[in-house]
Amino acid sequence: MAKIYKGQVSVYSNSQNQLVVKPDAEGKFNHENVAELYKTMCQLAKKHKMEVRVFKPEQLGDTPVLMADRWGKPYIALLPERKAPGALTVIKPAVQKLA
Repeated sequence: MAKIYKGQVSVYSNSQNQLVVKPDAEGKFNHENVAELYKTMCQLAKKHKMEVRVFKPEQLGDTPVLMADRWGKPYIALLPERKAPGALTVIKPAVQKLA
């Protein structure tokens, strides 16, 4: 199972013409400002005509999260918005009385 990456990262381009994140002790991005990181990557991709490499498991995912893979390397995943712990969830009943 993937975990949140806690270190600093920077944006790099790889040999496949993609923008990726790599660990960097002096990087200016971390898990707290990952939205800014994703926005910066999208701007750089548009400017340099490159592709942003992200993991998007579901079509509904739109919140960037900085994750660590099995070996501890960082990557960006676009996941669905998570509800805060203790937030009420409204469940719509499957059957509704109409008349």
